[in-house]
Amino acid sequence: MGCSTITVKFLVLLFNFLCAVLGLATIVINALAIKDMAPDGRPILWVFIAVGAVVFLTSFLGCFGAIKESICLTWTYAITMLALLIISVVVLFVFRMHIEGAVTAEDELNLAWEKQKNGTDAMSEYQKQFHCCGINGVKDYTIAHLTVPESCFDHDNAYTVGCLKEMETFYDELWEGPKIVVWILMVIEIASFTFSTILGVTLRNEQRRYGY
Repeated sequence: MGCSTITVKFLVLLFNFLCAVLGLATIVINALAIKDMAPDGRPILWVFIAVGAVVFLTSFLGCFGAIKESICLTWTYAITMLALLIISVVVLFVFRMHIEGAVTAEDELNLAWEKQKNGTDAMSEYQKQFHCCGINGVKDYTIAHLTVPESCFDHDNAYTVGCLKEMETFYDELWEGPKIVVWILMVIEIASFTFSTILGVTLRNEQRRYGY
């Protein structure tokens, strides 16, 4: 086995280890975010968790294939990494096109506000959690000819900020962790796919040379 083969084999093992770490981190970070995420954002987090789990498990296949210098396992791992990379890119594209903190917050609050106007105190949970009042402020209640609920007050003082602004910030920050870890995971997936492919080609070439 040549020096170049040993180097590529080492790089495959290194990026497999990083894949395992990032796959586990993807599972943990998305699992922590999912309990506070709005319903329309949870499917994407579940997909990220599934990708992280498959990456974590597949990394052991890649390590075993590299250690045993198995052409079949090495190519299986490379193809799996490529498939996971494509899935990650598609999910991130869908996320950027359809999921934003502002849109999530606005949809959720508009639904709660309609219920509030129909006599259900649906805004209460948001106003208590985010220390806010109405969608854009306490004036929303005045305009709608509604009584300002107790959840809008901190002791005797009404919250001056609207819930939309607070929730936009909350969801943007909530998405930050999953986005960062998935972007890093994608970079590692690219590196793992590249070096696994190189190792597969190298092992195949060596097998052919020894066959003559």
